[in-house]
Amino acid sequence: MAGRSVLVSGSDGRIGKATVRELQAHGYEVTPADIRQTQPWMTQIVDFEDMGQVVGVMQGHDAVVHLAAIPSPSMHTNEVVFRNNVVSTFNVLEAAAILGIKKVVMASSISALGYAFRHLPFNPLRLPIDETHPMLSQDSYGLSKMVGEELAGGFARRLPELSLASLRFTLVVDEQQREWIGPARKQPPDSAATHGAFWTFVDVRDAAAACRLALEYNEPGHEAFLICAPQIYRPEDLRDLFAKYFPGEYPVAERLRGQDSPVDCSKAERLLGWRARYNWDGEPL
Repeated sequence: MAGRSVLVSGSDGRIGKATVRELQAHGYEVTPADIRQTQPWMTQIVDFEDMGQVVGVMQGHDAVVHLAAIPSPSMHTNEVVFRNNVVSTFNVLEAAAILGIKKVVMASSISALGYAFRHLPFNPLRLPIDETHPMLSQDSYGLSKMVGEELAGGFARRLPELSLASLRFTLVVDEQQREWIGPARKQPPDSAATHGAFWTFVDVRDAAAACRLALEYNEPGHEAFLICAPQIYRPEDLRDLFAKYFPGEYPVAERLRGQDSPVDCSKAERLLGWRARYNWDGEPL
């Protein structure tokens, strides 16, 4: 795909900024698009809830990386979060169908599993968790990501030649997040959002690399990929954390020990050639 034109929605957000730079560094012609401009590049100002604007900005591109979304249910009302994320995703997929764009990479989330912003507590069915674990969301954000993946599956059935990838990012760590994680590691974890992401993380540079590698994966159909580092950022033993915050009986693989991540990203390694390169502190793994 290098040398071809790619639209990046949400280009001025946390993952978007890194993805634009990653694609440009690998020879892609990138059109950044967002609801507002915060970066020095020529951001196309687009409301991705408006179908006409989406078709207009996507014209002339070979592929789309769709990152535009409200990234949690914390700052907006539930209906705003759900509407924005679902309608924008539908519009991107429908515009791709109209324009004959056959490659779309979308930001999904580990929150689609349902644990991060749950209203009622429940336990994982098994550890480690991989892409075969059911999505069990209760909240507006997790539900919006579940529906986004269902939309991708529907469009793949409608147009079998499409190649669609949903990247289930966990906590994405940049310099701002690193400033939070360092002191937070010395305190007991008490946030449902951090529990529900199972204390996993991914460096923003690794998230951007996953977007690029997913662009280069051209198998038809829709695939979801969990994207996180191979260890948690907490200093405690993983088994102690789960015993405290997810008490109960469920299968746990014998190999999971210490700071091993309870999320299995081997599918992304196998099909995309992706592997995390950075620890929570920004240093190489």
